[in-house]
Amino acid sequence: MAYYSLADSEKDSKTASFMDDSEKCGGKRTKLKKILIISGLIALVAGGFFYYKASSIFSKISTGSSGLFSGLLKNESDVKGISEGRTNILLLGMRGSNMPGGSMLADTIMILSVKPGENKAAMISIPRDLHVEIPGHGTRKINAANAFGEEEGKNKGMDLMQQVVQNVCGIPIHYVVTANFQGFREIVNTLGGITVHLNQPFSETSQFVDGNECGGIFSLPAGDVKLNGDQALCYSRARYNTSDFDRARRQQDVLVSMKEKALSLGTLADFSKVNDIADTIGDNIRTNMEPWEMQKLFGIYQKMENPGIIHKVVDNGPDGLLYSTMLDTSDGPAYILLPKGGNFDKIKEVCQNIFNEQAIQSITPPQNGYQHLEEPDTPQDIKKLQKKLQNSNTNTNTVSANANSNTNKNSNANVNTNTNKNSNSNKNSNKNDNKKKKD
Repeated sequence: MAYYSLADSEKDSKTASFMDDSEKCGGKRTKLKKILIISGLIALVAGGFFYYKASSIFSKISTGSSGLFSGLLKNESDVKGISEGRTNILLLGMRGSNMPGGSMLADTIMILSVKPGENKAAMISIPRDLHVEIPGHGTRKINAANAFGEEEGKNKGMDLMQQVVQNVCGIPIHYVVTANFQGFREIVNTLGGITVHLNQPFSETSQFVDGNECGGIFSLPAGDVKLNGDQALCYSRARYNTSDFDRARRQQDVLVSMKEKALSLGTLADFSKVNDIADTIGDNIRTNMEPWEMQKLFGIYQKMENPGIIHKVVDNGPDGLLYSTMLDTSDGPAYILLPKGGNFDKIKEVCQNIFNEQAIQSITPPQNGYQHLEEPDTPQDIKKLQKKLQNSNTNTNTVSANANSNTNKNSNANVNTNTNKNSNSNKNSNKNDNKKKKD
């Protein structure tokens, strides 16, 4: 006889249900494990690729001999300048090999200083027309040092520029990085463009007319302006309607904008962009940093939280450290810049103490503007430039004479005032004496 129990039936049902849920959970856990394993493998492969890519790119752009793996035995304090609290990197921009117009002349000369302990960075622009002593080549414009060095051997230009800038600025230059126009243009395009802010419309109507570069006449509206690679390059090169000093100021703003875009989450998370930027860097940028030094220095900068940036352009403005003049050379008259006072002491002082200045959002020209003078190309240009310099010197002397005149007037006024005061004092003193005698 068979007995049927409802309780047993419910129990079996619950057991079956529990087993089904357990199997489902087990299946989910197995699936999750597979996903995690696959994700881990993908991350490992991606990480390995990025490490290989970084190692390959760093090795390609470095003129050094050690590899990225040697950095495993190094600390951040082994990066030059870090133990002293400040690392100085010389940035050089030029047209590039086999390009017309002085391909190896350094059009952009800028010192980037990083001070991690104070979460600060500084950018100091040196004008290309500064007349300096270039070892083995006499006194020449500073931008020629790179070209002279390259004539002695590949990548020797960095060494010579490093030596010259150290002599001018009075600070150790730990590393040098060079970049050409093509690399600059491609990086900006890969980033999807950059944005700069213009307080007023910008135009260059002369510089690019010959050869129809930048469309001949290059102009931008006021406000926040998005620039592609070609526009960013034209904006960073333009100087005829403004000046070389204003160009240096704009170059600093452009580099800051590029840095912010490159380190943004949108760029770093985009594999294709990172890969393309790495390839562009490998083809167009060179440095005397060892690969492991690049890796360590990048890690140091990443730890800095939105560092304040100090901007400086060494210029010939009203309160500047330089003055403009003409020099007769074997190639004819040349426009050059010389330090006020006849030496580089003031420039050294500014470079050495740059971190005592206040960090600012962006650099602006002096209130009275830069003195805008250009290299003469024709006899007419030479006469115009000589006249302009004479007027400039006359105005400077007039200002000094007026200052001296005012000083003399003030001095005379003070003398007269003091004399009158003394005279009145003497009169009062005599009155008192007479009164005392009467009493």
